[in-house]
Amino acid sequence: MTDESTEQKRQKIIESFERERDYFIKSFEDNSERLNKSIENNNQAGIDQARKNMGEASEILGDLLKQKNEALSELQTSENAAQADKEESMSQDTPQTVLEDQKEEQEKSDEEDYDYGYGM
Repeated sequence: MTDESTEQKRQKIIESFERERDYFIKSFEDNSERLNKSIENNNQAGIDQARKNMGEASEILGDLLKQKNEALSELQTSENAAQADKEESMSQDTPQTVLEDQKEEQEKSDEEDYDYGYGM
């Protein structure tokens, strides 16, 4: 995946779930209208079907909200883990880098001492 910021990833998740949510909200509204028309016409089969469809749309909307929250939570968890790994890596690298730098300085100093005759 491309190198996206956490906020960009978060926004993509939200937009994706909003598109699906909008679809099922529209379905719920359409079936609500169907229900009203069926009630006016005393069409029991239409009433039952509209109620069933509204119930399914409502259930799916609940599931979508749950899935969106889980996806956002997973994103946050992975970002927190990545940040922790980065911080741990930095804290582990720092002492090692310092020791390597000190070792290099000591080797240079030893070479200079030898070059100037102090090592003999």
